[in-house]
Amino acid sequence: MPAAPSTLVRSFVLGLSLLLPAACNRGTEPEPTTTPEVKAPPPQTDGDSGDEATADTKCRNWSELDVASLRSLPQTPYTATLEKVWVTVLTKHYDPTINCLDWPAVRIEYGEKLADAKDEAAAFGLITEMLGRLGQSHLAVVPPRKQVAGEPRAAVKSGDAEVPIEVRVIGGEAVVVNPAKHGKKSGIPGGAVLLAVDDDEVAPVVAATAEQHPERMVEATFAARRVIGSWLSCPTGAKKTLRYLPSGASKPKTKKVTCVPIEAERVSLGNLKNVPAVVEHRMIPKTKIGYLSFNIWMIPLVAKIEAAMTDLRKQGMEALVIDLRGNPGGVGAMVVPVGRLILSEDANLGEMRMREGKQVFKVTAGDDPFTGPIALLVDEGTASTSEIFGQALQDLGRVRVFGAVPSQGAALPSVIEELPGGGMLQFVVADYESPGGTIVEGKGVQPDTVVPETREDFAKGRDPVLEAAVAALQSPASE
Repeated sequence: MPAAPSTLVRSFVLGLSLLLPAACNRGTEPEPTTTPEVKAPPPQTDGDSGDEATADTKCRNWSELDVASLRSLPQTPYTATLEKVWVTVLTKHYDPTINCLDWPAVRIEYGEKLADAKDEAAAFGLITEMLGRLGQSHLAVVPPRKQVAGEPRAAVKSGDAEVPIEVRVIGGEAVVVNPAKHGKKSGIPGGAVLLAVDDDEVAPVVAATAEQHPERMVEATFAARRVIGSWLSCPTGAKKTLRYLPSGASKPKTKKVTCVPIEAERVSLGNLKNVPAVVEHRMIPKTKIGYLSFNIWMIPLVAKIEAAMTDLRKQGMEALVIDLRGNPGGVGAMVVPVGRLILSEDANLGEMRMREGKQVFKVTAGDDPFTGPIALLVDEGTASTSEIFGQALQDLGRVRVFGAVPSQGAALPSVIEELPGGGMLQFVVADYESPGGTIVEGKGVQPDTVVPETREDFAKGRDPVLEAAVAALQSPASE
């Protein structure tokens, strides 16, 4: 029989926290509202039908299911973990029909499969597969040893530093788009194709993720980018051996690169610990255009973003680029105080719809907001809170979005809680709809201006998306 869910620990990874920290108060908090309870047909139990909902059958509401009536699963070392995951989705997912799945039947199916799992990796792989039946983002389990079945061995290596390069998948290849980070040069040229990190080959990962996500290349490239990024994580002072093909070269080269510390403030929230949090700002040379970038949506960054905007305005900023490329999201409520910096009228940045009620991201206009034109940059690494912010401002006509591809399309609010025996579960608790009625999940924020990118651009030290945004902001039409 499934165990009752424990007290929720609210946090996030590529998701949203439902906490409303004090830093978001003073007239900027999301406005809570309620919706009437929806009654549904009596639930079926233990998957009597064995079928998902059909066109002539209403989706069943599982909120009234008596979990005590369910038959026991075969006992394994991981059964308690599967039960915890299953019950959490049953009781916390925003849709009580669980996306029209026969959720009790899914429990039986995977509970029986679990008996054949030979180790932790296989067990967590099955639980991940079970969550995949919902077909949504922000549903994931992380085992205690942080490796699931089929994941490359080196994907679990990590440290407090990283190889100072940035890599993205462009045209089916892992391209070095930035050969330096944290003030340190890697010695790897921009535009080079990364072939291997130590003994781990890159091409099979790119191919495997493309096969796993055939319908949305954005998801495939992000998945590959995440694995490669984990390979580049390492202890300070350690060395990684990189094999790469420079642009225009016919033979690969090999270089050992020292891992450099990530120089950033470390912030924590709930189960997410010591996350590097960075805000960067500058004026674009020979223009009156400011540039603002931050790598995650965490409350301690609000004051730094405010200070950055103040400094840019003192330097004569008349237009602004907000670069959210690679920003995976964070605390959803943070869109409100940041929105106040650039909105001259009260606005609604969309709403989260939960199982019981909804929450509106309502922004009160700032006292002295920046009113100049704004370009917002996205890529496959732009997700969650970044997508909520970008889509809302695009709907309101406040920003023009630039990118080579849409954002990730992973905008469902989620939280994280610990699992029995270790590990973490991230699960969806709400849906999001933008002020214009756009559903971002599975689609992403679509660029107003699509800017092609090539290896050659980065070999020449160019950033075509940023260049296109700057050119547009300098044109008379943007004024």
